Amino acid sequence: MRLSLRVFFIVFFFSVISVVSKAEITLKDLIFDDSKPYHIKILETLPKNAIIQVGPDNAKHTVIEFFDYFCGYCKKIHPELINLANSRDDVRVVFLQHPILNESSNVIARFAIAANMQGKGIEFHNEIFSIEGSITQEKLKEAVIKSGVNQIKFQIDLEKDEVDKLIALSSFIAGGSGARGTPSMFVNEFFYPGYLSKDRIEGLLNQ
Repeated sequence: MRLSLRVFFIVFFFSVISVVSKAEITLKDLIFDDSKPYHIKILETLPKNAIIQVGPDNAKHTVIEFFDYFCGYCKKIHPELINLANSRDDVRVVFLQHPILNESSNVIARFAIAANMQGKGIEFHNEIFSIEGSITQEKLKEAVIKSGVNQIKFQIDLEKDEVDKLIALSSFIAGGSGARGTPSMFVNEFFYPGYLSKDRIEGLLNQ
């Protein structure tokens, strides 16, 4: 791993240590363990509630998307990624928050993390990207209801500091990985900024 990445990880670790303490990976492993690919270490760094995933943990292939709910290309690629994960037993798709387009992006990211805290992250995620037209307050409320979350727990979780810390951590890792915009993706250990079609991703997986 390049020195710049090692320095990045050191700064990152100490700036978010209160969150990383819940993760599986240690500081030593994060910086110096070259036995694991970088994209795998990202997932081991992030606590479970920060990760929205489709597909098995032990899948041969991993696709990671850093996304923003107001990103048009993220919306375009979403059904393709879901279809990819559902059509292949050897692929998992992981969606990680990177709300950079506007303040509303961060609001919806907070909703997604709160939903994920009760195991409804992917349901909420799918509902948001299924919205036609602009995301209004009414449509957002409807997405929360359709996702099947417990409304009382959802409101309680929204007030937790952990929600903001998880989003900050995810976005920090995105930026440190090279994600200057959304979508930005890992297809296994290789990083790709910008949109990739399902056919292109499958081609990369089959290499």
